[in-house]
Amino acid sequence: MAATRKRLSVTEFDFDEVKDNLKVFMRNQTEFKDYDFEGSGLSALLDVLAYNTHYLGFNANMLANEMFLDSSQLRSSVVSHAKTLGYTTRSATAAKATVDVFLNTSNTSATMPAGTVFTSSVGDTSYQFVTVEDVTSTNSGSYILFSDVSISEGSYVSSRYTADTQNVEQRFLINNTRVDTTTLSVTAQNSASDSTTTAYTLATDIAALTSTSNVYFLQEVEDGKYEIYFGDGVLGSALEDGNIVIMNYVVTNKGAANSAAVFASSAAIDTVSSINIRTVSNAAGGSEPESMESIKYNAPLDY
Repeated sequence: MAATRKRLSVTEFDFDEVKDNLKVFMRNQTEFKDYDFEGSGLSALLDVLAYNTHYLGFNANMLANEMFLDSSQLRSSVVSHAKTLGYTTRSATAAKATVDVFLNTSNTSATMPAGTVFTSSVGDTSYQFVTVEDVTSTNSGSYILFSDVSISEGSYVSSRYTADTQNVEQRFLINNTRVDTTTLSVTAQNSASDSTTTAYTLATDIAALTSTSNVYFLQEVEDGKYEIYFGDGVLGSALEDGNIVIMNYVVTNKGAANSAAVFASSAAIDTVSSINIRTVSNAAGGSEPESMESIKYNAPLDY
């Protein structure tokens, strides 16, 4: 029985309960049987012990929570668990519209480059829409028609990195949390003196990859940003020293421009300034980045 009375209860981790347990434990010791803990300096020491135990218990509980997808509370933990299941989180999504663009010209052909800007308004707010790829068309008589052109709300941004294979810490980051990764295109230029470029596509099935597959991989990293990385020469081709990685993408206002319906060209297209635009479908689909709840639900199902 004496041994039982001297055991310390370890089932509670709140400060007050820990301190009470310590008092009970010490009162059961012969040396402190009639000791007044409330009015003594030893009470301050018990406070320190109780606080320390409370902190350790809290940290251990949080650590245990973050070890599992279902109980994780931090987005970084949720994203990390999803990555182990082969799941890539959904970024912010730009509102997208489809338009027909008519160039009133006798020119035989024209090219509308990626990043061509159109404007529209929702309420009293003006928004910018851009194309994300080059489109070429020929004359149909008195005009050149670009049919069913997809335009995305936001700014067309280009980022460049020079590959340094000796730098093990080099990363290819997209430094904006409002990127729409569905608009991302990646190319690699051979070097600063050789403008030859190779297009890379997003890897979706590693079983189909070889050592020469020109693919990139995408993952969400800290602070809600995204990072791309490349193959190692076994699964996907590896970068070489001096390669210039070029990333083009749209940085968007997410759902703010949903429902935009009337579009105008803000500048000449391939030197032609007489432009008519017909809306095929209004802007829609703009959204926030995928929520933690959605990731927790979708990642196991996707796996």
